[in-house]
Amino acid sequence: MSDILTQTWRISDDAVANAVGGETVILHLGNGNYYGLDTIGTVLWDGLKAGKLPCEVCDAILAEYDAERSVVESDLAQFLEELEANELVEAA
Repeated sequence: MSDILTQTWRISDDAVANAVGGETVILHLGNGNYYGLDTIGTVLWDGLKAGKLPCEVCDAILAEYDAERSVVESDLAQFLEELEANELVEAA
């Protein structure tokens, strides 16, 4: 498992999110960019907001969806890197 999945993350103070039909739209207040999260992205976002580790979110996704752990872990790690690069989350 990737270290990024066992780190504690927090939502940036510049990120404002709203749920829209099972998905999430995020506005970065600092740069004015909007970001859209699909259903799985929303599960991760909500988990991070609740203080969960990404590996815990991974377990929840695997319990709900028929997917391989390695694929989910890889996808979540890549997604976290994108969120961090866009300053929407930061390591706590």
